[in-house]
Amino acid sequence: LLWNGVAWLNEAILGWGLFGTAVFAFLNRLLLPLGLHHVLNTFFWFGLGEYANPVTGQVVVGDIPRFLNGDPTAGAYQVGFYPIMMGGLVGAALAMVIAARRGRRLRTLGLVGSAAVVSLITGITEPLEFAFLFVAPYLYGIHVLLTAISSFVANFMGLRHGFAFSAGLIDYFLNYNLAEGPIDLAILTVIFFLVYFLIFFLVIEIFNLRTPGREERQRSRLD
Repeated sequence: LLWNGVAWLNEAILGWGLFGTAVFAFLNRLLLPLGLHHVLNTFFWFGLGEYANPVTGQVVVGDIPRFLNGDPTAGAYQVGFYPIMMGGLVGAALAMVIAARRGRRLRTLGLVGSAAVVSLITGITEPLEFAFLFVAPYLYGIHVLLTAISSFVANFMGLRHGFAFSAGLIDYFLNYNLAEGPIDLAILTVIFFLVYFLIFFLVIEIFNLRTPGREERQRSRLD
């Protein structure tokens, strides 16, 4: 029953076209805390469609292998993650550093700044996402929604990019020649950096969220 449900969902997302890429990105981030995003990833990234490499004749399957082998129709389920992992989450980290209490900003920079660098360069986002997931779940909800919007906008603009590992700078440059509109994608990444920064900073300040650097001080035994 569970497998039939997953199969139905996969087929439904495919049938939704452009909107489906946003749904995929939304569910990818929504299910990440439970590790269940790999259920979706496996089908779309490694089981969707077929493409014969024009040089070797080898037939590859999945959005990632097809993209890496030059399929001009592949990358729709990958491109939207670049503005998030290289831009959005970096902006979120900067917002948390600036919103931190005075005297705690340097420590906060060391915590979320290092995680932001990892996200930017490699596309590994979990260290940064888990830094605010449990202390400010509202922010994670916003992050999930913005990821879906990024995927929708990138595909609406006709951008195409993919990765062998994740949507970080390394894969961005390694697969630059296979992409369509990589400069526009970089501009979109900067835009999402600014969007994340503004939204995260305002929400943290307005609702006084206990993000890193804003924790309540514990009284000592001498207080």
